[in-house]
Amino acid sequence: MLKLEGIVINVYKAPDFQPKDGEKKEGGHKVQLMTEVRMKNGEVKNELVTLGVRNPHEYTVGAEASIPVGVFAKGNVVQFYGIES
Repeated sequence: MLKLEGIVINVYKAPDFQPKDGEKKEGGHKVQLMTEVRMKNGEVKNELVTLGVRNPHEYTVGAEASIPVGVFAKGNVVQFYGIES
């Protein structure tokens, strides 16, 4: 299992939405992590990653967090999504 680690910047509930099938759906809970990404030249850049989570009360703004994630490539960019632990 992969875990994404970083500092919690924000915890929020996304707005409700209505997909094309017409059924209104409740927005999910999100956590934004500030992560460090090592580049080819050895430098480190900060990157904000937003992940969906089931229990937002587990996360505190300003604290370190480690969230289980899945990964996929979109073009030559790696993207993460939160998964149940």
